[in-house]
Amino acid sequence: MRLLLFLLCLTATAASAQAPRRFSAQAEPSASPSPDEPEWARTPPPAIGPAESTGTRAQRYSRFSAGPGGPSVVVAEVLLGLSGGALLGNAYDAEGSTSNAYFGAMMGGLALGTAGTFYQYFVPVGRRESVLATLASVTWMMGGIGFANGSDVSDHGRGIIALVSSQAGLFGALLLTAGGEDVSGSDMGLMGMSSLYAFLVTSLVEFINDAESSGGYNFTPMLIAPAVGLALGGLLSIPLELSPLRLAAITFLPLIPTGMSIALAAPLSGNATTGRVVLTTLSASFILTTLVAVFTYEPPPQERASASTVRLSPVPVVMAAGRRNSSLAAGPGLRIQF
Repeated sequence: MRLLLFLLCLTATAASAQAPRRFSAQAEPSASPSPDEPEWARTPPPAIGPAESTGTRAQRYSRFSAGPGGPSVVVAEVLLGLSGGALLGNAYDAEGSTSNAYFGAMMGGLALGTAGTFYQYFVPVGRRESVLATLASVTWMMGGIGFANGSDVSDHGRGIIALVSSQAGLFGALLLTAGGEDVSGSDMGLMGMSSLYAFLVTSLVEFINDAESSGGYNFTPMLIAPAVGLALGGLLSIPLELSPLRLAAITFLPLIPTGMSIALAAPLSGNATTGRVVLTTLSASFILTTLVAVFTYEPPPQERASASTVRLSPVPVVMAAGRRNSSLAAGPGLRIQF
């Protein structure tokens, strides 16, 4: 009995092992068609729809986005639509009512989110490119609100200007960086640093003016300054390419003596004097750190070997002047190294 069961199990195992082979052999088409087979049966059916090449498929990041930074653009658009739509809808609300603000936020988020979704589906967006576009949209929205406040625009106009300026900043940055490689980290850091320091310097200047006059604090220049600083950093990023270490030093080292000057000057002096001390410390430390970072730059061996034989660099010049060289003259100079 045991021998019979063993033979049955062995036969079933052999049959199951041979079944896929017979199925695959039947599924494979014959290499040489039969001469009796008609001509229409020998011709393979045409492909349905346009054929997509391998290169075209490789350019898409996923089935929902053409680039890795697309979802960030969608999230930024939804948030901008919520805030801008709420600001615009709030202008139509009566006192004690918030229904229009809620409706405006929902419609703004839906409309701008849909626009961002369509854009990132067809146009590839890099990761750092999406961060730059988000930063540009926020700074331009702040600048639009500052411009509306300074121009005494109505609440309806302020909401429209905020929405239009945010979209101009976002899609302007996307269009300027579209069609090429992703934005480098050095360019992103330089633009962020210039926007930050433009905001700090303008805020300190307005703080001093507010302490010396009775006109009140003017928020308009402070809100417009980040957008201007971002544009200036974009222009500087064309000829400059700073290393991450030097960029971090230029960005954060001046903030240390600036914070110390605030802690020392605020308890001992008035608002105007404190503002002057902090502004002087911030400007001087930023200029000195930038000069040290620039003049101590050592190019890598590959860059040094491929560089030109003539190097030009600006230097300060102090020399004797006047009759019998009894005076000193100082000014900018140019050093030429062969």
